[in-house]
Amino acid sequence: CNVHCSKRILGGSALIVLSWLVGFLAVLANGIIIFKSVPTLTRCNTTVALINKSLIIAISIGDLFVGCYLLIISFYDGIIFREDYCPKQINWITSLECSKIGVLSTVGSQLSLFAMCGLSLTRIYGIYYSMRMPGEVNWLFVLKFVPILIIMVISSLSIAVIPIVGKFQDFFVNGVNFE
Repeated sequence: CNVHCSKRILGGSALIVLSWLVGFLAVLANGIIIFKSVPTLTRCNTTVALINKSLIIAISIGDLFVGCYLLIISFYDGIIFREDYCPKQINWITSLECSKIGVLSTVGSQLSLFAMCGLSLTRIYGIYYSMRMPGEVNWLFVLKFVPILIIMVISSLSIAVIPIVGKFQDFFVNGVNFE
């Protein structure tokens, strides 16, 4: 890096435009889905409907986090750093702010992934037992299903946070910088 270096977080104008556009659309669309879906949870009469609606909300929350990540990275690239990123790159990628943004992205990706897997398993179960009538929603079912959602969230957070915990820094190295 020198004074003539023009390296940025997002390389190329196409990537910059796509990052802003996809980030904005992801936040908008998933915000609408969450806003419209959460009130309908109480109207789910069958266990299958409740599982499907809950997992779709979880997917939307994860995708909303990824959209926020894109907007934040675009903001740092286009407004905060601009052409000054290159000399500040090492400080940036080892900073707490960068780590927080990375956690947001990873939690969003993992939560979406776990929820999609759960939705796929629910669909497979539904196909296998297609002749069976779906059960009605009761408190016992909710008490069994909520821990599964909590495990998805805790697993997503663990996958995102463990690499940045100081105790594990020898296992997850971001880079070595010699002055």
